[in-house]
Amino acid sequence: MIIAGLCCCTSHRPDRNTAEAFNHPEILPDTILEVLPQSDSIKKYSERMKRFYRFTQPAKITSEWFIPFDLPDRSDLKSIRVISGYGTYRSGFVKGHRHSGIDIVPAEYKDSIVVYPAGAGTICLIRPAAPNKTVIVKHRLNDSTVIYSSYIHLKDIYVKNGQEVNQNTRLGVLYSKAEAGEYNGDYDHLHFEIKKRIDDYCCASWLCMSPEELDEYFYNPSDFWGSVLNQ
Repeated sequence: MIIAGLCCCTSHRPDRNTAEAFNHPEILPDTILEVLPQSDSIKKYSERMKRFYRFTQPAKITSEWFIPFDLPDRSDLKSIRVISGYGTYRSGFVKGHRHSGIDIVPAEYKDSIVVYPAGAGTICLIRPAAPNKTVIVKHRLNDSTVIYSSYIHLKDIYVKNGQEVNQNTRLGVLYSKAEAGEYNGDYDHLHFEIKKRIDDYCCASWLCMSPEELDEYFYNPSDFWGSVLNQ
């Protein structure tokens, strides 16, 4: 049984309307010229982070979703372990921010874990700073709106901006326990996000200070997966 971080989306089968809600998000048009209201801190840091972003247009619609690890069944939520859930209070880095995703590893932990996209799309942002190396994939949905999946704490990155990817493309590899220890932190996991908007580029990951602000930028990945996997 998967730990409490996913119990809300594994206890029962979500209805079709719940799944369809994720295909009709309130989405910022994908342009670096239009910005929705932001806090002063996000506005400040987004100016620094936008150099990592590239405008891309996915060639394919994302019609299937997958857990981002090499697993026998990439739709089985029992095959991953959630270390930290969405929205929890964080005391590190920027004290008091809310956790913008979920921290996960395969349930059967390996010391070398390759990360794959959760669905087809294009790479739109690569932030190369260790130990928070980040890849963001842009996904085009059936109604032509977009959402983004974000993969943080990669040790090595195997893709480049603008590259088309699918669920079998190797994005990168995570730190081993020993390698993470060199940064004095527990970075040997994947921090996984589902982003509603990209005008923060990636800084909302550590600058959302309330649940309300967090929900302006992100979906709860556990709820998202509970709605789209095995549909």
